[in-house]
Amino acid sequence: MERSLVIIKPDGTVRRKIGALVIEALREKGFTIRAFKEMKVSKDLAEQHYAVHRGKPFFPWLVQFITSARVLVVIFEADGVIQGIRDALGATFVQKASPDSLRGKYGIWGGINIAHASDAPETAANEIDLWTGVGGVVESDGADAEAVAYIEKYANSGVDHTLEIRDTIVKAIESKDTSDNVLRTLENLLGLDARNIDDAEVTALAEAIFALIKEEVEKSQ
Repeated sequence: MERSLVIIKPDGTVRRKIGALVIEALREKGFTIRAFKEMKVSKDLAEQHYAVHRGKPFFPWLVQFITSARVLVVIFEADGVIQGIRDALGATFVQKASPDSLRGKYGIWGGINIAHASDAPETAANEIDLWTGVGGVVESDGADAEAVAYIEKYANSGVDHTLEIRDTIVKAIESKDTSDNVLRTLENLLGLDARNIDDAEVTALAEAIFALIKEEVEKSQ
């Protein structure tokens, strides 16, 4: 029986409907939920989680992004769960993901891709040790019921603004627009379904996405 650590990243958790739909889709594949926790990620935990990328140019952005707003941390268990979840999510980069995959449906752009999922049994074990230790995630017999309650609360309400957010990013990059208007548009779109999310988190998430836009524009100049 395999286990996998899945993190619904800030772009999924802040957009309440999207995060709930992703959890629901994975649960409906028969994967058992052993832990379910909504939390803010500390800088220390983020740096440990992404330690394999330490020293790479994009490492600071990874930390900025995952600490910008709350995430959902889920431990799934089932035979073949690691590959099953990765297949359901689709390609890492949103533009390369199949339209039928979860990232193809709900991912925003590039690595702003809804979720992290363990890629191998050893990785899963290490990640689960980290997030249950440093992150305080607790396995519980009631975890599945917590997930169901979350799905019932958020999956059937709210509006999916994925296409509008994608369009904002693509247009900004193509037109080399790094004005505050782009940032404000992102903030407004992300806030439309951010129920029970602090405004500061929505702003921080928008700023992290905006930072990636500016980086892409700089590369093209």
